Amino acid sequence: MSIESGDFPGLLRAHVELQGTILTTEELSHLGERYPRCRGKDLWDVREYASGTPFGAREYRVVRGSSTQDVYRSTERGHASAVRSALNELESEVNRTDKPPQNSSS
Repeated sequence: MSIESGDFPGLLRAHVELQGTILTTEELSHLGERYPRCRGKDLWDVREYASGTPFGAREYRVVRGSSTQDVYRSTERGHASAVRSALNELESEVNRTDKPPQNSSS
């Protein structure tokens, strides 16, 4: 995937907002830092974990494939799902534009 690092926060914010979720500047910054470490071609997914808080809350992490390294964490499943969908859509769009046009000679 080839998203210019300067374009990433704005593109991701727009895609997440299309999912109906707003990310804070801090969340976007964290995503921007972690994203390059989570390379791969697998789709993003949301996994549920027991949180380390005494309240027994759940934590939802956005991960790629079988990796345990997450790019985003939230106590709200809807936010994690929006980030997952946004990342998958963004990468899908970039991959479509990176492919050379096919020759359609019959």
